[in-house]
Amino acid sequence: MAYIINGEKIEDSAIADEFESIKDHYQSMGEVVCCDRDEEFWEYARTNVVNRTLLEQASIKRYGEVSDADVDARFEEVKAEHGGEQNFYDNTGFNAGDAKVIWRKLKSSMMVDRYLEEVIGELPEPTQEEIEAYYEKNIDRYMSAEEIRTSQIFIEPSSHDAAREAYAELRKLREQILDGKDFDEAAREHGADEDREIDLGYMKQGETMPEVEAITFSMRVGEISPVVATHYGFHLFKVTDHREPKPIPLEELDGVDEQIALEKRNEAVENVITGLKEEGSVEEVASEESADA
Repeated sequence: MAYIINGEKIEDSAIADEFESIKDHYQSMGEVVCCDRDEEFWEYARTNVVNRTLLEQASIKRYGEVSDADVDARFEEVKAEHGGEQNFYDNTGFNAGDAKVIWRKLKSSMMVDRYLEEVIGELPEPTQEEIEAYYEKNIDRYMSAEEIRTSQIFIEPSSHDAAREAYAELRKLREQILDGKDFDEAAREHGADEDREIDLGYMKQGETMPEVEAITFSMRVGEISPVVATHYGFHLFKVTDHREPKPIPLEELDGVDEQIALEKRNEAVENVITGLKEEGSVEEVASEESADA
């Protein structure tokens, strides 16, 4: 699918390039980008290309083209900001062969930025009332993490036979604890490492091994776990306290005003694009490239 935007033909190759760029971006962030997300990324790509084209056209109409010399100068500035050309490529994941692609993206950014800078201007900083209202409305974003406090009994076997003995010992010990034996006393008597802490303190999800987290965060305070095997050895856990998530006080948060400002700007940009669409023409058409294939 291609587009004709105010008379300018945008072939689907441009959308395909944008699709690959979006996919690379999500991969660089460590996200899984398997084929089940392709339609999502295609929609992003189509929207990005249409919106960027509208903004570029409006910028050129008002100011004319950005000169090649200005783009070249800006490219050199960007590389200098990274500490030199090689650092730029190392930091961004690009390579020297991508220079033309980077140059085109930079030119587009310069055209779009100068237009938005004029039509949107400098937005006022959020007031304290706005910050407080935003905080209350989005309180779910500003909750502390759930935490549990655990104690453990740990045995580290030195051989395969010792592993079977350790497992059997902890199963038996668990039954004794369930029948009333003190957990800490049992840990001191049976733990393999006298220097290892019985009380592990508070932990959040993501701070321990997944196999440990799956068990302990499913337990109630006072509950004794089944025997848990990890690559370190065998464990028994007891949850001794649980902290539910609660709102983090506004005065302890940083960046709420910046988030509000970002959302205001994004809304302003969307309004500009909506206006350009209403004033102009965006038409979906069959791609000549697809027809030729």
